[in-house]
Amino acid sequence: MVFPPSLVRASRRMAFLSAAAVVLVPLSTVLLFVVPDFVKKVGGDISITAHYGHLLGSAVPLPDRLIALGFAMIPTAIATWGLIALVRLFNGFRSADAFSHDTLRAFCNVAAALFWNVIATMATEPAITFFLTRAQIHKSVSLYLGTDDVELLFLAGVAYVIARVMAEARAVAEENAKFV
Repeated sequence: MVFPPSLVRASRRMAFLSAAAVVLVPLSTVLLFVVPDFVKKVGGDISITAHYGHLLGSAVPLPDRLIALGFAMIPTAIATWGLIALVRLFNGFRSADAFSHDTLRAFCNVAAALFWNVIATMATEPAITFFLTRAQIHKSVSLYLGTDDVELLFLAGVAYVIARVMAEARAVAEENAKFV
């Protein structure tokens, strides 16, 4: 199969951006918890980045922020795994390898990472909000499920079904090729 040059270029660019995100996503998560005031100055409103962003600040003791960071790294690790799979997916597209086992596996991993990232974010948020408010008089624990989370779960399901359909099409094509 030959892909048009524009698709190859787009795949190359997306592979590069995904590879950059493999480094930037964990780094930004660490910075968000270690130096939140700096991140606020540089990046603006961090509540957009995380549901608990409004709780982050230098007023929260560093040990509590580091414990919360440990919990926040769980969904971050899942997102990073998904980004690595995305790099493999776009590299497969770049080499016009759309239906190989590796490319389809990467697509399934991207879908799984989307799904499990939302689940892990929901599961870790109560612990994160507890540790971010532990030193305050009014401690809080929160669990948030927003429309953005529901949309990601839906997209994960769509991506998984598409990957499975592509895998079935590949299997049928291989079977038909044996009869020719």
